[in-house]
This record gives sequence, C-alpha cells and structure tokens, in this order.
Amino acid sequence: MGTPSMQKQSSADKVLKVLDLFTEDAPAWTVEMLMTELGATRATTYRYLKALYDAGLLAPGAGSSYVLGPRIIQLDRQIRRSDPLLQIAVPLLEDERSPLIGAKNISSLYGDQVLSVYVERCDPDIVLTMQRGRVFPLVYGSPSRIILAYLPPYQMKNFYTANAEEVARAHLGDTWEEFRTSMRRLRKHGHCIGNEMNRTVVGISAPIFHDKSAVSASLSYVRRVEFTSDEQKAELVDLVMTAADRISKQLLSYKPENGAKGPVFTTPRMSG
Repeated sequence: MGTPSMQKQSSADKVLKVLDLFTEDAPAWTVEMLMTELGATRATTYRYLKALYDAGLLAPGAGSSYVLGPRIIQLDRQIRRSDPLLQIAVPLLEDERSPLIGAKNISSLYGDQVLSVYVERCDPDIVLTMQRGRVFPLVYGSPSRIILAYLPPYQMKNFYTANAEEVARAHLGDTWEEFRTSMRRLRKHGHCIGNEMNRTVVGISAPIFHDKSAVSASLSYVRRVEFTSDEQKAELVDLVMTAADRISKQLLSYKPENGAKGPVFTTPRMSG
C-alpha cells in the first residue's frame, strides 16, 4: 500500500521522489530495495521505474539494479550552456588570476538550500566542500549566509519562523530581533567571511543579483587558512566584492544572443 507520506503525494511526486534515493552513498537500487524503502508493491515500483527509465532519468546497472540515467547529464550540459549566470560569470572568473585565490565558487539559492553550481580550483592542494552539485543549508557557510542576509524581509521572517532552532545552533541569534540584527550587519559589510564547514580554508562571499532587489546567488573566493593573513583577507574581500558587482551589473543588462527568447533567471522561492 505504501507509506502514509507516499499515499498523500501525487503520482508525479511519488515517481520523482524515487530519484532522491540515489545518492553518493547509495548510487544503485534494485527493485527489491526500492520496494522495501518505499513500502510499495512490486507492480507500483516497476511502474515508477518504467516512468523514470522512459524519461532517461534512470538506466540499468549491474546486478539488476538501476542507476541515474543519461538525461541528467544532458540537462546538466543544457544548464551550463544556457544559464545566464554561468554564461556571464565563468568567463569573468576565468580571467581573474590573482595568486591570492585558492578556489572560486558560485552558489545559487533554491528553496531553503544553496546549491554549488560552479567551482574553479586554483590551488591544487586546497580541500573544498563546496563542490558542484552539492547543497548546503542557508545558515551554514559564507556562500549561504550572504544570500540569507539579502533575502526580502518577509522571506527572511518566514525562514526564521520555520528554522529558529537551526538559526540558534548556528549562533545567528536566539530571537528574531537578534537574527535580523546579525543579517543587517552582514548587509552593511556587503560580504561574509567564514569557515564553519571546513576549518582548513577561509571563504569570503559576496551577493550576486539579477535584479536590483533580488539576490539569487553568491560568489566566493577561498584560500587555505594557513597561508592567509589579515591583509590578504582584506584584499580578497575587495576582489570578491568587485567581481560579484561586475557579474550583477552584467546580469541586470543581460540580453540573449541570436534572437533567442528571453532568459530566464531562476526566481528563488522559499519552501513551505
């Protein structure tokens, strides 16, 4: 019959929910494994698998298992080639060759999470957690926090209401007033410095806007802590804020080439 949560979902939701089970730790699933995990019948499980296989989202794997399919790779290529943010930012960042920068990262806001969409490693020995395709909570890490600080007031209040305990654990405030004050402080500075998620590096992040009042991403420059002085941090702050501002200005005036239809920027919406 399926679990209660599965029963309440639409057929499309149930099918797509299967994709969430495919992770780095569990990249392959058999029919029997999925039946157990989903609490679904064999016929229902096969129906889900057929829909995902027909869409190219799953492919046969070894030992009668299924793995993620080729359509995902095709979609990733399409995003890399058509996303205005990446079209504008990547060439600009490739031209930035300051020896202070150990890595460059662009992260975008999706729902209540931040997704790493671009990483360029300049220091071959740097250890990064912000790898392309990884998601992170809004309260942890400088790429996330600088986005959180620039959310519209109603979104920020809704986020706090739904995540007050997590906000407190992240030392961003035990009350709404404290949280709002900490976010105002970040906006005043225009950047965020942190290494909560990886103590071997320091990340310095600045917001990216595709509209004057719509933050949708962040740019981060990262450097190994052991080689970073206060003066170098200050230089990195200037570099990342300048680059993020250039990206934002180009996004604000972006027009598609070759008469293509107007892009189309992702519009962040909080979950719930």
